Amino acid sequence: TIPAPPALLICGAGDDARPLATLAQQAGWQVTVADARPAYATRERFPGAAAIQTGSLAELTAALQTDARTFAVVMTHRFADDREFLRALLPRELAYLGQLGPRSRTERLLAELHESGLAPSGSALAKLHAPVGLDLGGTTPETVALAIVAELQARLAGRPAGFLRDRPGPIHDEA
Repeated sequence: TIPAPPALLICGAGDDARPLATLAQQAGWQVTVADARPAYATRERFPGAAAIQTGSLAELTAALQTDARTFAVVMTHRFADDREFLRALLPRELAYLGQLGPRSRTERLLAELHESGLAPSGSALAKLHAPVGLDLGGTTPETVALAIVAELQARLAGRPAGFLRDRPGPIHDEA
């Protein structure tokens, strides 16, 4: 059997989502881009995406197709949009949920969700990676995308994302 490629849902179609989508596709991920801004979520901007979803935020969040193997990254750069994507995704069974931006911003998002009645479970919060990505020192959209894809791959493989030189034994799992 040939396993299906891992699924990545990118919530946000801003300029920094483009290198994330491209790098993830090149690494073998099946990418879906969702954004309430139709001028951003276009085939021209995301030519390799398996799917591009746009519409009102309510329509988008209601139509998100996820399962326990889905990885999702929220990165709209719009506080209210990020909040609504998190509202929709936190209760779902996902393999991984990342939120772009500073930890303090995510804390504000979670506080607003809590005030509105959403109290995510411990397991829901455990799958939330905020800030998203590995600490690679990246500051450009491309290097941030690299840090995110590296973290996604590590989570997919069940690896701690350390240096290979520090790994005891062979660097690849035996087949």
